[in-house]
Amino acid sequence: MKGRVIELDGDIRLGLSIPLFIASTLSLATGTLVGMLGIWGASAWGKPVPEWEKLGHAHTAWWSVLIMVAAILMPYASLKPTVKRLITIGTFIGPVLWIGMIASYYEVGGPKIWLFTGEDIVQTYYELPILGIGASLLEVLGFSSLMFVGLSAAGVKIPYLYSKPEQSRFDLISDVYVPRKIFLIPTLTIAAGVLVGFALTGIFKVTNTPIEPAALVQLHTHPAMIATSAMLILLAMSILNVSSRVFRLAYRLMCISLPAILIGLLLFNLLALHSFVWVIPAGIYYALLLLSIPAIFVAGRSKSNEEYKHGSVSGESPLLQHITLASSIRLSVVICLSILAILVGTGAYIALAYDTTPYTTVTYKQPEGSPYPGPYPDEYIGTAPVKGTPRGLENAHLSPGSWFHVAVTWLLVLALFGNRLFENRIGLLNLLIFTIPMAPLFNTLGRYLAWLGIPNGIGALWFAGHPLKGFNIVVLFIIGLISLYAISKTRRG
Repeated sequence: MKGRVIELDGDIRLGLSIPLFIASTLSLATGTLVGMLGIWGASAWGKPVPEWEKLGHAHTAWWSVLIMVAAILMPYASLKPTVKRLITIGTFIGPVLWIGMIASYYEVGGPKIWLFTGEDIVQTYYELPILGIGASLLEVLGFSSLMFVGLSAAGVKIPYLYSKPEQSRFDLISDVYVPRKIFLIPTLTIAAGVLVGFALTGIFKVTNTPIEPAALVQLHTHPAMIATSAMLILLAMSILNVSSRVFRLAYRLMCISLPAILIGLLLFNLLALHSFVWVIPAGIYYALLLLSIPAIFVAGRSKSNEEYKHGSVSGESPLLQHITLASSIRLSVVICLSILAILVGTGAYIALAYDTTPYTTVTYKQPEGSPYPGPYPDEYIGTAPVKGTPRGLENAHLSPGSWFHVAVTWLLVLALFGNRLFENRIGLLNLLIFTIPMAPLFNTLGRYLAWLGIPNGIGALWFAGHPLKGFNIVVLFIIGLISLYAISKTRRG
């Protein structure tokens, strides 16, 4: 490996690894199923949603977003073919096996079945949670693999793994190029958040003690989720060919906001400062989100204007050249980002009105006689009630917010490869362009209606959001399998 170790100035050509596309939908299906079992079980039997179901649902869902981004980047990632194959295999089995281990650890007879215990001569004992260690190892390998893809896309030549890009026979290739530089800071910020998560597992979960301060959970989740969001926004702005001037401003906002949010959350936890210390930097990310909405909405309407022929995108996919479908996809992305702006604003309100100290969380029920919101409870007794509480707002902030990020990722894939994946079945493609943003929209509606105390308001999620999301997952999964089979058959022929 000669020359510079990192090259941020160039572009990377986008493609689609069909196996990773399938792996992403499988991961999302797994997380969605677990989440649905949790809330339907709580509704039918009145039992608290088990904490492992909350954890498993969220992790596999966000894992699917990163896998789908990796699917877009993998064909031109500068990694050895063997490394790419291992990443592909790992993403197929990793999320499903991980959540299976977690479920077995907590549900099949209880954790004690899965512990090796022994006493020594001084009457002490040790416990080794075999499945817990296995699950953690899967997460370490999974996120390390996805981090390698992100760093490679950013132009980092990773020692022992670097190779000139080689495409697999199951890769689709587009004519769209995006700047490498948009991936470096998000990848590093995500990695920092994930490392905090591993530390929380090793320090608090293994010892079965409450997380203190409670905002350490935010130090794990929010840098990773906001970094993923910012990366998707810049990716969307590139693929949908926004103005060069606006794109440069958006990139600067990302570069400022992500490190500042991470530092702010560190200060919030370590020095117990007011939540302003990290919410204000998050406002810079919010400016990026707001900026992207009108920029994407008007993008591509002045193709003769050189302002729209900037270096971030060279060429467009056949689908983006189809005026009607291109407009539909842009509109769907704009709808997703617009409602996401409301949900992000809700999160800021929670942080400034309730989570003003790092020792407070609005998520959990507190023991009888203890004030709510309060610290991370010593024993999990369920999540706080929804009606009229900040917990209800948190549900609206987190759940549909996650769904909208999945939706944006899917829409970008359709923008790049919709015609090739659907073989010009424009009717089904148009249907998906419509139903993809509708699923999180009904989730949003149901969450806010539940918070307002509207009778059966959550039904908008249960009876509209869930079926639509299930439909989208099943269709995309089947399309992925069909594409994999068609490519395999064509290459054999």
